[in-house]
Amino acid sequence: MLRFYLIVLSFPLFVYSQDNRETVAILDFEGRGISQLEAQTLTDRFRTALASAGALRLVERQMMEEVLQEQGFQQTGCTSDECAVEVGQLLGVQNMIGGAIGRVGKTFTIDMRMFSVQTGENIRTKNVSYGGAVDGLITEIEILAYEISGLKAPAPLIAKRKSGVVAQPIIAGSKKTRFGAMMRSMFIPGMGQFYSGRKKWGYIWLLSELGIGGGLYLFGSQYLTSYDAYNTSIDQYNNETDVDMIAKYKAEAQGHYSDMDAAATQAETLAYAAAGVWVANILHALITGPKKDNDEETASFQSPPLRLVYDPSTSASLINFSFSIGR
Repeated sequence: MLRFYLIVLSFPLFVYSQDNRETVAILDFEGRGISQLEAQTLTDRFRTALASAGALRLVERQMMEEVLQEQGFQQTGCTSDECAVEVGQLLGVQNMIGGAIGRVGKTFTIDMRMFSVQTGENIRTKNVSYGGAVDGLITEIEILAYEISGLKAPAPLIAKRKSGVVAQPIIAGSKKTRFGAMMRSMFIPGMGQFYSGRKKWGYIWLLSELGIGGGLYLFGSQYLTSYDAYNTSIDQYNNETDVDMIAKYKAEAQGHYSDMDAAATQAETLAYAAAGVWVANILHALITGPKKDNDEETASFQSPPLRLVYDPSTSASLINFSFSIGR
């Protein structure tokens, strides 16, 4: 029984360890024509967008800085290829991403590249030019995070670029994952299915576990009742001197003991059933994952019709309302 539960508890850790994505670390972008603080802020936004894209396994900034500090390195000033490769080797990553954000007149430029730590060769390079307020670089850097990962940028980001405004949705939808569904089902059976939009299965798993739990409570109560009655009969048997009464109490004790054994057997069976339902519910949440809508529905979810936007050209905050009129 103990071994079974250990295997069950170690299952999510085993799943999580099977991550075949390439590892990557990001050096702070060099600021040319913009302040280093702005460049660092845009680097942080790029790092967040890259993590959201999910195609690469990213080394956290704090962990990266701790390793570099221990080795006497600083990100600032590490602009040469040799330095970047050495940093990547210290971090134990497969690839590094570095770049620069510059300004020429009223035009901003972003140049970045992802290269192999082992060979030093470029894996992917991306660049973009942007004319407008510096705020607009946020959208450009988010789009580049998807493109440098080898993915197509989501429709809402492309629409934000075309609109020419920096938009912040009032309600933004978060990306749902299989791992998120699995973790929820680990705590409460069926919750991962509710999270994934599979309500029918959510109710099935939840009610199944509740039903088994009710049975466990019932047989547990029966066991305790029989246990108390058994102890009472044993005490009476030990204190009795009359032969007939001794035989009676003995028979009662044996009957109560049989009831205890039956209740314990039923409770153990239900405990195994509860564990089986729990594991099956976790596997179901992981395998099925969140429901996938079509691109139009996903775009509508991630980018609601009512948005609070900032227009850099007029330096004004606006309420933007949009709706589809068909294709």
